[in-house]
Amino acid sequence: MNKSHDYDKILTRLTIILRRLYEGESLSVTELAKEFNVSTKTIQRDFNERLIRFPIEKIGRRWRMQPGFGIEKIQDIDNLLTLEILETIARGIGGGFAARSERLFSKLKNKTLAPIRSYVSFEDISQYAGLFKLLEDAILSHKSITFRYHGKERTLDPYRIVNFEGYWYLLAKEKGGVVKKFYIKEIEKAALSKETFEPEEGLNKRFDGALNAWFDPNSKPFTIHLLVKKPIVKYLERRPLSPTQSIVAKHKNGDIEVMLEATSTKEALMLLKGWIPDMAVLAPQDLKEAFEKELKKALSFQTGHDAF
Repeated sequence: MNKSHDYDKILTRLTIILRRLYEGESLSVTELAKEFNVSTKTIQRDFNERLIRFPIEKIGRRWRMQPGFGIEKIQDIDNLLTLEILETIARGIGGGFAARSERLFSKLKNKTLAPIRSYVSFEDISQYAGLFKLLEDAILSHKSITFRYHGKERTLDPYRIVNFEGYWYLLAKEKGGVVKKFYIKEIEKAALSKETFEPEEGLNKRFDGALNAWFDPNSKPFTIHLLVKKPIVKYLERRPLSPTQSIVAKHKNGDIEVMLEATSTKEALMLLKGWIPDMAVLAPQDLKEAFEKELKKALSFQTGHDAF
């Protein structure tokens, strides 16, 4: 068997899949298997192992690029994606080979694709490919899972694998309980259960509105009313803060007012902190007061350490 030919086929398939994801398509494992004349297990391995470092997510039975990571169709995209995939595979090998290849890929991308650079950082989860595969199988087949987490044995219904700020989490519902987030690297002794579950209607839709890792899927979302200063308006127009974002007012000075939903004060505060000082809370009042308190705390900490 010509192994180099096999690698060429794999690379070609991965490049096509990744390009389509970046261009905004939502892809089905079954449809891709038919298109490339391979098994569904092969396509599942593509997503779970070969493309796992990219900002992709699974919604229901289809894969897509996470919101905000799409790119326009450009002439050199195939070259960029080819390098990205090869670099990802090399990192998974580890050791000295990974270190040498990283330096080489860095030089290649700097010289040939300087206008197209990615600064999105994802933690290395190459050694957890087996766990990701197990979790995916459980989600697809609606099977409960068992695992040990922070010293406690748990039985849960898994719903989604998500990435927040580069870190991977499992969203799962405890039997007869609530939905919780579990940091995947801290899950131990995971196994499929013989039990199946019926996914709760509407949960996945609520997950779509998550702003960051501090969202609370068990709480009813509330509306945030924000004043956004002119210098950052263009960024919110290019990439909304949330799928629930809507512009409700435009001021003559270029400022705008937006509304969006959050599930907890902590979730909202973590979002707001990234836009200081160009964003202010208009409502609700308790969030406004909490944000002001955080700002005062930060200022106090800064002024108290100016001597250093």
